[in-house]
Amino acid sequence: MAPFPTAVERRGGGRAANRRRSRSPPPTASTLYFPPELIPEVARHLTSLQDFFALRAVCRAFRAHLPLTRSNLASQAPLLLFPLRPCSFPFHTVSFALFHPTLRRIHRFRFHTTPYVDEDGGHTVASFHSFGCRLVVNESKGLAGQESFSIVNLFTGEQTFLSSPPNDMGSPSRVLLYSDLILTWHWSDDGRTIQYRNLNAADWRVASIIEPYGIVDLVCVNGVLYALVTPGYILAIVKLSENKNTVELVLLGGNLDASIVRVHEEHFSSVSQLHLTDCCGELILISNMEDFPRVYHVFRWKFGEAKWERIANLGGRTLFLTEDCCVGYLGPHHKGIRGDSIYITERRDWVDWDRNGDWYEYSLDDGSFNKSLDDGSFNRFFTEYPGGWCYTPSYYTPIWVLPSMY
Repeated sequence: MAPFPTAVERRGGGRAANRRRSRSPPPTASTLYFPPELIPEVARHLTSLQDFFALRAVCRAFRAHLPLTRSNLASQAPLLLFPLRPCSFPFHTVSFALFHPTLRRIHRFRFHTTPYVDEDGGHTVASFHSFGCRLVVNESKGLAGQESFSIVNLFTGEQTFLSSPPNDMGSPSRVLLYSDLILTWHWSDDGRTIQYRNLNAADWRVASIIEPYGIVDLVCVNGVLYALVTPGYILAIVKLSENKNTVELVLLGGNLDASIVRVHEEHFSSVSQLHLTDCCGELILISNMEDFPRVYHVFRWKFGEAKWERIANLGGRTLFLTEDCCVGYLGPHHKGIRGDSIYITERRDWVDWDRNGDWYEYSLDDGSFNKSLDDGSFNRFFTEYPGGWCYTPSYYTPIWVLPSMY
């Protein structure tokens, strides 16, 4: 750092100082050079996709040093997928946007579905299943309920179209991406059938689970497929065979406490209130114990002892629930996100219309359950969004999208 000017320099050195400054050489390309290899370090401090892609767009060297990888996207904030519609005709064209909860910013991308009314008066209904930055989209078209599946990468726009699974039970209750397979199952048949196909194959396979067992939830942890099955709410390893049309269950035990089972069987639709998830390589079970006030219990599977252990924290991490499944985790120490918490979005409450489009935060530390934007600013943001777009009051549930799980 240059020294402060002396008194003499201050009294008579104005012109000299100007001459000295004028003789300074102008900045050259070398002085403005920023080493491209440091770009990933810069990206680790960015929490907005717009900033991330703007950095990639500076030059080819930056783009080459900043590929779309999980490590480069690790600091990206969770986003919410919302439907938008034009405020003027035609109203039926629905597009989708990603909302940044902490920055109050919308990310637009080229993906949309167009609900239509056919000759029978039917229309298109889409359901979404989030897997990091990928979405599995299931569309049911018309009164006949013609099903179509596609996998969309929200960053690249790449879209893979799949044939519909062979079933007469309507849209699947759950979808899971497991290795190079896509799996679906229905709660309407008590979870006794899994439909699956290789992403590179043309046909679906149907595998049945031998009675009396039925699937409550499925999750992949460290490359192993686990299921919570009834009766007894037992944990099991699921094995699919290319040569058989049955599902092999390797029962691990871990029957849930009788009080937990009683709560779910007496007060809840149990299939939507117990959630298996992966949290940093650990197998986690989330149990919704009460609704008013909301209470969650969280358990970790102890492999050496074959039992569930209730835990009071997640090591600073945060889980994300969308309606009937857990879509992933963030942390620890993720900017703007409360650790040891569960972030939840749910289907519209037809009794309390104001609950539409909100998300909630449940803290394992103190048991608090809070509406994230209780001042109504969230809905106002969408209503006043420039460009003539407004939030669509529809059947769509806000979906968590986690770019850091690319």
